[in-house]
Amino acid sequence: ALLLQLMGGVRKVRMDKVVSRGDFHILLVGDPGAGKSALLKRIMTIAPKGRYVSGKGVSGAGITAAVVRDEFLHGWALEAGAMVLSSDGLVCVDELDKMSNEDRAAMHEALENQTVSISKANIQATLIARTTVLAAANPKFGRFDPYGIIADQIDLPPTLINRFDLIFPIKDLPEETRDARMAQHILTLHQSPEINEPEISTDILRKYVAYARQKVVPKLTDGALEEIKDFYLKMRKSGGEGSIRSIPISARQLERSIRYSIEHS
Repeated sequence: ALLLQLMGGVRKVRMDKVVSRGDFHILLVGDPGAGKSALLKRIMTIAPKGRYVSGKGVSGAGITAAVVRDEFLHGWALEAGAMVLSSDGLVCVDELDKMSNEDRAAMHEALENQTVSISKANIQATLIARTTVLAAANPKFGRFDPYGIIADQIDLPPTLINRFDLIFPIKDLPEETRDARMAQHILTLHQSPEINEPEISTDILRKYVAYARQKVVPKLTDGALEEIKDFYLKMRKSGGEGSIRSIPISARQLERSIRYSIEHS
């Protein structure tokens, strides 16, 4: 999923100027020490245009845009934040759960519409933020309760969660064989840092991703569209026709299915 996210999607502009974003956002929610930050750092390194921000160290203005007083011009100036500066690229937001609710709310427009609107002082502007977001957070109680419902342990507003196309829970469960391999791998890297070179170098991988984003424009086949339609209708029926229960899937999720199906093709 992270590799597909790096490749980017196909942005569509219809005849009535309505835009459908192609990039999809991913949220990793997992136990401490499960490797979320390492994944974010690695993806940021591979991305041709990437930025990394973390938790308490970022404000709503810092991640979107801010209006500040310019002492040189004796007026107000507009300063772009991380999501605007990395337009057509990727932003990694670590410790998303540590941000305040006001700062997280500033991300809503950028996540869904890929724009940042500013109306402060004498400045009214709309900035382009065609940015893909990869975020990481911890569960509500620090670690996942294996006997609890995962959805109840994600301590983020529903309005924000709904804007992420894919959400992955990452659990750190003891397993003897995997733990032994992990311990051996980490100890070997500390003993000989250069011993485990990746099969594809970072420079080549970054160039490959940049080329794919610029040159490859996949299109969905009729068969793929039918498959997505059947899945959407099946999920809608599972909630019960005319039911007052919570709806398992909405039109927003249908568009998400189209986005990552195009990237997968």
